[in-house]
Amino acid sequence: MVLAIVCITLASCSSISGTYENNGFFGLGSTELTFKGSKITVEMGDLEVEGTYKINDDKITIEFPDENEDDLSWSDLFKVLNGEHNFEKGDNYIKIGGTKYTKAD
Repeated sequence: MVLAIVCITLASCSSISGTYENNGFFGLGSTELTFKGSKITVEMGDLEVEGTYKINDDKITIEFPDENEDDLSWSDLFKVLNGEHNFEKGDNYIKIGGTKYTKAD
């Protein structure tokens, strides 16, 4: 019974790895999302922010540290990505909240 509970828990939570990119988010140029373990790094131009993510079924929750909000370079992109979103994973892409990111590596 314990084994069944562990299997169900692992099946409902998943992770991704690697770098995904979107060329033109908000018309502001290329955005890269790099996933490693439970960490996410988002790069857009000269801006880079690290946070954490968790996938549960068809939802992804991304959290960035609150201290970033006081930084003048804090972008609307990070505010948009922060929180829970619909999630889809395909062969060479992911979709977060309807925005498609293509596997870069």
